[in-house]
Amino acid sequence: MKIVHRILLIALSALLIILSFEPFAFRFLALVAWIPFLISLRGAIFRVAYRLGILHGMLVFGGTLSWTLHIFSTFAIALWFILSLFPALFAGLSSQTTGKWRPLLIATLWTGLEFLRGELFWLHFPWITPGTALPPNFFTPLVGVYGVSFLVLLGASFIIASQRLKQLSGAFLLLSIWLAPHFHFSKSESPTIKVALIQNESMNYDDYRIATTELEEQVDAIVWPEYAIGFDPTKLQGVQAEIAELLGSEAKVFVAGGKSWLDDDGDIYANTAFTFGRERILGTHTKNRLVHFFAEGEKGTEAKSISSPLGQIGTPICFDCDHQDVIRRMTADGAELFLIPSMDAAHWSERQHLQHGQLFRHRAAENSRWLAIASTSGLTQIINPKGETVASIPLMEEGSLVGLVSTNDVTTPFQIGGWIIGPISLAGTS
Repeated sequence: MKIVHRILLIALSALLIILSFEPFAFRFLALVAWIPFLISLRGAIFRVAYRLGILHGMLVFGGTLSWTLHIFSTFAIALWFILSLFPALFAGLSSQTTGKWRPLLIATLWTGLEFLRGELFWLHFPWITPGTALPPNFFTPLVGVYGVSFLVLLGASFIIASQRLKQLSGAFLLLSIWLAPHFHFSKSESPTIKVALIQNESMNYDDYRIATTELEEQVDAIVWPEYAIGFDPTKLQGVQAEIAELLGSEAKVFVAGGKSWLDDDGDIYANTAFTFGRERILGTHTKNRLVHFFAEGEKGTEAKSISSPLGQIGTPICFDCDHQDVIRRMTADGAELFLIPSMDAAHWSERQHLQHGQLFRHRAAENSRWLAIASTSGLTQIINPKGETVASIPLMEEGSLVGLVSTNDVTTPFQIGGWIIGPISLAGTS
């Protein structure tokens, strides 16, 4: 195959991938977007395939993550290049695979490297994958997003095989991902817990307090965004009394992002979600997944559920929910409902907000739990256990969202063992 034809296939694959993500969100394209990439690697030696992988990665990450230029300026290009090393390594290694097991080897190799990039590599950046390009689907509560990526690459590899039976099997697999009814583990009862989510980027305690007092209806729980409280509420007198007043006569739980002071001067802190009841603090969660290049304080290691009058709740913080492990561990610890403080700066662009908001949907579907997310400028949303957004506030607008959620205590196959597809694939790759 001539190099120009390989490059055209790389460009076509990158275009399809870009179109499958926000703001375009033609998600069905993700089913076939990796096929031209795999075809471009046919017969290529390692060095050529590796370079094609670099090109593919730069086009894909540059096209989907263009919003990183608003945050890191030209350093974003270096970020795209680092991320491109993973499809490059995949391309180089997959070009050397042969035999009847080649489709399985390709899917394993891609998924293992994707898991390494998203969960273990120092950047731990799980955005822009086949599993997250597609909407939550039949397979999500079975094998999670890494398992879906595995199936997409397996189907694509079958389709480009020479045997007609494999081609038909690949097409059937990809169509099954898209068309099969969503596996739903949630209870059938209608949601009855009323939550209020405040969206405001001021990060000023008084602004959030005023917005809460202006709520026009009684609620059971109130959630403020990440860093809504710029201090440690457990160290100041009178805060509990103010929170009890905010809760009013009906609300039972208040969750807000703030800072836990780890020294007497407040110089050392941890990014913390505080959960209050009427009379006392019910629990805290320290952010496990810190965002690189930002001052985020000390890293947390525990992912526990919190006992509350509403049931067992989980309060992961923002970037915690980009990864599969934090919510999964909280669910394993008994969390039946998630009330989540989050933060996305308005100047990061609508594209960033929409891409980030999609990741929460996959976490809901993997674990079959309701998620209620309060974000600074969006996407503040309520997500049902199918991974569907049932209510949200327009991006970049200040306001409050009141909606219904419910608890759920079932265990999905993903929880039982489906989540290990990523680690197993990485082990198989090595």
